[in-house]
Amino acid sequence: MRLLLAGTACLFGMACSGSDSAGGSTDGEPSSAAGALNPCGAAPDAATPEVSPYVTFVDCVTGFRTDEVHDADREIVHFDATLEAMISAASGVSVGGWTVAGSDLDWSRSGVPFRVRFGTEEGERRAYFTEAGPGTICNLTVAGPDVLFISATRETPPNP
Repeated sequence: MRLLLAGTACLFGMACSGSDSAGGSTDGEPSSAAGALNPCGAAPDAATPEVSPYVTFVDCVTGFRTDEVHDADREIVHFDATLEAMISAASGVSVGGWTVAGSDLDWSRSGVPFRVRFGTEEGERRAYFTEAGPGTICNLTVAGPDVLFISATRETPPNP
């Protein structure tokens, strides 16, 4: 499946996202970016965390937090709450129209639901951009402002 999508919506400052494993998914509720208690039930960090301008996804199983979402080529995108956009970390180019609710990602220009899922690769916990249903990692190509290609793969988030 290959989609050409271009487009504008709204985001939360932080989202709690579940890990998908053989047992299924555990999704939490979004919270504010201003350092509110972790909605997954973990104790807040003792040190004040740096506030990112991007949506932070939280793995409710491990407490891992990140604003970096990897695609199938391991390229990184961020979701900007102010711009309501996906931002390519490599180029800084944005694609508007993204809504984040927990781990679910919705783009106003697509009828395909997407989800952030967690996995471990090279000993590092990471977040992956996946199709909501099959859980496969997507390949993303931000070709220009508001021009995005999304390709399905058969790869799932790696879990050792």
